[in-house]
This record gives sequence, C-alpha cells and structure tokens, in this order.
Amino acid sequence: MAIKINVRSPFYVKAEPASGTLTSAQMELYIYTGAKLTTPTSSELRYTITKTPIDSNNYVVYEIAELVRDYLDIEFDGEYDSQCVWVRPTLTLTKTSGSETPTPVDYIAFDGYGYFHEGTNPQLSRGLLLSNNTIFRLNYDNVRIPVFTEDTNSVTFLYKGEEKRTQSIPSAGVDVNNTNGQIEYVTVSGLDDNDTYRERVVNDGGTLEDSDCLDLFLRRYNIGEVDEVIINTDAGVEVVKINTINECKYEPYKVTFINKYGALQDLWFFKKSVESTNVKSEQFKASIFDQSTLSYKTYKHQQQAFLSQGKDRITMNTGYVNDDHNAVLEELLLSEQVWYTEITETEERVIPVIPLTKSITYKTSVNDKLANYTVDFEHAFDKINNIR
Repeated sequence: MAIKINVRSPFYVKAEPASGTLTSAQMELYIYTGAKLTTPTSSELRYTITKTPIDSNNYVVYEIAELVRDYLDIEFDGEYDSQCVWVRPTLTLTKTSGSETPTPVDYIAFDGYGYFHEGTNPQLSRGLLLSNNTIFRLNYDNVRIPVFTEDTNSVTFLYKGEEKRTQSIPSAGVDVNNTNGQIEYVTVSGLDDNDTYRERVVNDGGTLEDSDCLDLFLRRYNIGEVDEVIINTDAGVEVVKINTINECKYEPYKVTFINKYGALQDLWFFKKSVESTNVKSEQFKASIFDQSTLSYKTYKHQQQAFLSQGKDRITMNTGYVNDDHNAVLEELLLSEQVWYTEITETEERVIPVIPLTKSITYKTSVNDKLANYTVDFEHAFDKINNIR
C-alpha cells in the first residue's frame, strides 16, 4: 500500500539505523509518473542529499514535500485526470561500524494539504476525496465524485431509494499501479465526456441540429436521476447527498479547483453573475507643436496612453447551499489552481482564474437560515495577448 504525500504540507522522512551509531545518511529521491517501478532507474533520480546527525541525535530528518512538488504539474483542460507522482526515497546509512540500507518505501504524492490540527504527514481520506457530503449540481450536468482507487471498492447511485447503477472501483481498464489510475472520477452517467446532452448524442453516434430553441429545451433534460451516492471503502461507507437544481433565470457557471486532497472538484454557482473589465495604463505628455507652421493639430493627443492592459473579472453567487459547503468555499479560496467553464454555442472553454475574495464569513442554517456565497474571480491572464 502506497503512503500518500500531500505536497502543500511538509512531509518528513526519518533516517534512523536499527542498531549502531549513525555518522551520516544519504537519500536518493526518485520521482516519476506512469507505471510503478519495482526498481526506479537513474533517469528517475531527482535529488541526492547527504546529512549528518545534529548533536547527540542518532537520526536525521528529510523534508521532501517541497522537492516533490517541483515535479507535480497540475493542468485542467476539461478532462478530469488523476494527477500525481510516484516517490521513492532510498536511504543509505553510514555508521561508525559498517552501513545499513533500510527497505525502500513507495509513496504517491498529490497536490493536497493538511490543516494544522491534522498534524504531521497527514494521510487524509483514502476513499472519498471530498470534504462535503452534499453536492449541488445542475440538472443537465454530470456529477463527478473523486475517489482514491486503492482503498475504494464500489460506488452506488440511488434515486428515491432505488439503485440506478453500481460501479466497481477500480473500473475496468484502470490500473492502480499507474499514476493515471490513482484518482477515479466516478460519474452518474458512467462516462467522462458527456457533460451535455449534445455530447451524449455525438458520443452515441448521432447528429444534433444546432438551434437556440433546442439548446434551451435540452437544458431541461436531466443527465441522470440521482439523489444519493454510496461510496464503499476499506475504512467504511461514505454517503453523499445530491441536490439537483434546475436554474431557469440565470446563467450558471461551473468552477473547478484542486481541493485539499489534490483532486479536481466542481462547484456550481447558480445565481446572479456580473462581468467587468479593469484597465490599467501609463501616460506621458507628447509634443504636438509644429515649429515650422507655429501651430498644432487639435485632434492629436497631447496626453498619450501607453502600456494599456486589461483584465476581466467575474462575480458569482452560489445560490442557497447548506452548512457543509463552508468547507468547500474554504478550499476554493485556498486553492492555487482554479478554473471555470464557459459554454458557448460552438465550444466549452476552460478559463483559468484567481479568486480575488480573500476572506469569507461562514454561514450556518442555525444563524442564517439560508446561505448564499459571493466570490469574485479575476482571469489569470491579460486581456490583450502579450505572450512572446
């Protein structure tokens, strides 16, 4: 069983001999993706670090999370992929008499983190990779639930107590000994690439005629009737409630972010959204006087603007959610990787954004009855293309 590393929090490896006195320790740190290797090769070796004990200690400690994170490249283009790396620290301990080579331990590293109260080297959940047990989803959108494949056995979808579908974990074709098989995003439909009715028709070999009226009609189509999901894990059973929302007035937005477990998580903002553009520029005073004619042209700029650049912003509202979405909003604001999906007539565009909201007051059903959260986002790129 691979031990999880959440690389946004420190992860410590202790090098201590079983017997004798330690004089120095050398760690060779292997980091790689793909299939898990019995013996990593030199091409996977990233760091070699030698340390000596401090004072009278008979051990040394390595903090490896920060080193590992340099090799964890997180991306999201609309596809929900398992993004992690294998890690193997191989230790060689030199003692006053002879040397010792402990049995290597394999780790799997995610872009997650633990909270202060969760202590050092937190494993967090090894089944359901969500902090909330209620999901609010748009009626015509898929539901994705990230689970850790090694410790999850099956996922069952229910509607009004009736079983609709049960999926074994890992699914057929998913390799738990590969980095692309560590997280599985289980969907209510059983397919990853059918978020819209249009995609479902095309994937089924059909042809769908483009029409604004048809698009409005299809948005009323429920991708799958589900109100409860049962996740069976080695540690027990997790239950996730699904609330399906049919939003007719506002244009909903789906925000996707990396949560504390290092998994992609969707959060729908159902209510009013406001878009704006902020522009910044410098100015200088130009000389427009023509000495040959002792005049100037009144339509020329005496104050000249330069280095003009803009950034788009969007303010979103969740609509009414329950208490366990306090944790979701917290993880959204703490996330360093956030996107929202913009759906046009011809395509779905994934737009990287940065949450501008830096503080939030958590609401509860006891104090506030109904809780709506407002979050400001800024596009993570300039308005004018300046990529050179």
